[in-house]
Amino acid sequence: METSNSFEQLRKRLYAEVLQWQDDKDITEEFEKDFSKLIELCTFSMMGSEDNYFALFTMQMKREVKLDIETAVGSIAALSHYKIYFNPYIFLQCSIEEMKALLKHEVYHIMYNHFKRAEHIKGKYSSLAISRAMDVSINQYIRNLPPWSDKLHNVSLTYNIDLKPNLTMEEYAKEIQEGIDKLKGKEGKEVIKDKGDDEEFQIKKEHNPERAHQLWKENEYCLNFEQIKELTKKIASNAAKGKVPGEFREILERLSQRPEISWKDYLRRNIGKLPSGYKKTITRKDRRQPNRLDIRGRLSRKVTEIVVAIDISGSISDKEIEQIVIEVLEIVKNSNSEITIIECDNRVRRVYKAKDKKDIRSKLDTRGGTAFSPVFEYIKRKSMRDCFIIYFTDGVGEEVLSCTPINRNILWVLTGKGEKLSLRNPYGPVKKLSSIEVKSADPTYAKDTMKEILMDWAK
Repeated sequence: METSNSFEQLRKRLYAEVLQWQDDKDITEEFEKDFSKLIELCTFSMMGSEDNYFALFTMQMKREVKLDIETAVGSIAALSHYKIYFNPYIFLQCSIEEMKALLKHEVYHIMYNHFKRAEHIKGKYSSLAISRAMDVSINQYIRNLPPWSDKLHNVSLTYNIDLKPNLTMEEYAKEIQEGIDKLKGKEGKEVIKDKGDDEEFQIKKEHNPERAHQLWKENEYCLNFEQIKELTKKIASNAAKGKVPGEFREILERLSQRPEISWKDYLRRNIGKLPSGYKKTITRKDRRQPNRLDIRGRLSRKVTEIVVAIDISGSISDKEIEQIVIEVLEIVKNSNSEITIIECDNRVRRVYKAKDKKDIRSKLDTRGGTAFSPVFEYIKRKSMRDCFIIYFTDGVGEEVLSCTPINRNILWVLTGKGEKLSLRNPYGPVKKLSSIEVKSADPTYAKDTMKEILMDWAK
């Protein structure tokens, strides 16, 4: 009880001080020290409860006061840590239970990778729809949030829609956008309008649902997916010493998932080296002037050339794509050369080079059938005879290739439900990834948004 009184007295004193401020220059070191103490009291009060996972998570985040964010709490990812920002004007109006709920709210955003997933639907939906969708997708799991928080009920009433529980952020964004568009159609385009950035600094004194995640726009190109994944994995693993919420267990397993095939060993055993220019060496004499010991000779520079073909047809499920991503990232990691990625359904949709994990792009949203021949036709047309081909597919395609492969080294990797390759003559060995358990894929590929794990793909 004494701790509770101490907390409340400190909160009221700090809030009274904030009310006197005109701009961020009024923030004193003493205030920051006392405010940090308040956050520590709030965090420590979570340690002895079922919320200790969230306490251990937020204790690893750096803190900073920021008066111009239009919500109580916001967070961004930096190279080695997450940083959490507080607007004390809004935050200090909350009770200790509401403060704890807001801290949990930020952890949910991080664990569900909303940082990167929001990028994938930016432009498809308005910033207002995306922002509110992110919040309603997680707020339904958090108790004691401040009354201004976006929840299924109040957002449904605002846009005259019926939001169901347990949908993904992307599905909520679609429904909310439809509600926004209907309101615009009935009441004119000015009824809901995105606000531009403020030109001058102002202390933000209330929560703005549209700009609550504005910090992410300043930070969105700072890190790629792989960096954010590793950062989240490190902090989440440390926090796992506490009681892990049920909805986070699968995410933690996914963060720790390893490739099934040992690509380092496989590539070393099966892929030859191809000439790629020359390098100077003192161990060999120059052929034209063998008596000149001061002239270095030449050795062929050898590299490995790999083509990774990916089946992106409608029959490929989200779980299969997830596993393909893991395997491809491992191939890139264990190869010293540039890799060519070819994405194909019933035709080649995209071809690009990848030297590093950050070069792997997000999956295209296609609904085509499956055909293997276009990849081999492309390779023949580009005279890529000496490449090693690794083809990821569920195995459902033609029985006979329309184009005989010109490559000697071809490996087929079957994903998920694929029990065998449809080709009568695959021209190479076939391996199967056994760890994927999937339901039958929707043959029409009706969903026009990807599920949560697909949002892990970053450009």
